[in-house]
Amino acid sequence: MNILKYYRVNDPYVSFSNFAPFPIFINGKLWKTVEHYFQANKFSNLDIIEKISNYSSPMDAVKEGRNRFNIIKSDWEEIKDDVMYKGLYFKFIQHPKLTKELLSTGNTMIIEHTKNDKYWADGGDGSRKNRLGELLIVLREEIKNLIDSEIDLILPPWIAFPNIDQNDLFWRMGMGENYLSIWAKYYLNTNKNFYEKRYPENEDWEGVYSW
Repeated sequence: MNILKYYRVNDPYVSFSNFAPFPIFINGKLWKTVEHYFQANKFSNLDIIEKISNYSSPMDAVKEGRNRFNIIKSDWEEIKDDVMYKGLYFKFIQHPKLTKELLSTGNTMIIEHTKNDKYWADGGDGSRKNRLGELLIVLREEIKNLIDSEIDLILPPWIAFPNIDQNDLFWRMGMGENYLSIWAKYYLNTNKNFYEKRYPENEDWEGVYSW
């Protein structure tokens, strides 16, 4: 079995790291990295959540998340894997470059390789859980099913960014504008009839295929 290990900044797949600078948009809020999103979701206190959101560095977000004076959600241990997976899901489908990169790994075993973490990583010697690597493998299969393994396919905006209708200002700036531009170029050069049947418009995007 082929094995892919990542963690260090010079590793080929360092973009898989939660610290990688790929923002995600979830539930109406933009997060600088998956790590920001994950650490903030440990808490119910809105001030702490906003504080973590505003940190420029994911390491600062981690430090705040580990601050022993901050009260963590009582069910955090039960929900943390789901929170992590949600962050990863939107990271990889909101950035087509990452979608392609993840799918390019085929059936390779993915391992976050560091001694600094014994739950999310392999503990540095392969003896620990590597939960993050496991979630990336699960996500890879979900994305394969979502796009029928077409590695260059760009998902429509209502799937990549659910709950943002086509008239939202999000699509006129930054991340949203960039995604819409990439998607439009892809759609105009693909088999439109096939694509439209596979990904029918939802209510918020009714008429978009007729632009």
